[in-house]
Amino acid sequence: MAASQGGNINHEYPFNLISPGQVHRGTVTEITNFGVFVNVADATGIITIPNLSWKRINDPSEVVQEGDMVSVMVLSVDSERRQISLSLKELMPDPLREFARTSLGRLVSGRITKITPIGYFVEVEHGIEGLLPQREVTAAHLDPTTTKAGDSLQVTVRSVDIYKRQIELSLTDTA
Repeated sequence: MAASQGGNINHEYPFNLISPGQVHRGTVTEITNFGVFVNVADATGIITIPNLSWKRINDPSEVVQEGDMVSVMVLSVDSERRQISLSLKELMPDPLREFARTSLGRLVSGRITKITPIGYFVEVEHGIEGLLPQREVTAAHLDPTTTKAGDSLQVTVRSVDIYKRQIELSLTDTA
């Protein structure tokens, strides 16, 4: 903490120097199962797992290591609780936006990653999955006893919702 004029301790420092939207360089000081702690501007902030990458990750160490220097965007500052929320992914291009721009309405190859009661999840690009709804699976007469995760499919990208981060796929539009 820094001393203010007159020798009094300024409890707001360094929180009064950091505000949402700013970009700072910092050092990764700790990796936990729920996120990453980063030292920025003489304070420690946290990047939660969803704010590390646009892609799904299982462990923060897939993205950063202790000691790494990173550029982060400040999402929020709570000086009362002495918490700073940071994001690494906000400074990276969103691969879903590029996928939507280039693939909407097109036939693409994909690999089934998961079979659920609502349909098949299909990876259509590295780290990008879409849902082939169960109604499409049924209409195409795909046999659930022989179809499995890892199988390849040709699907059409029917819709992309950037805000919900959802992709709807189709088999019937693949003519």
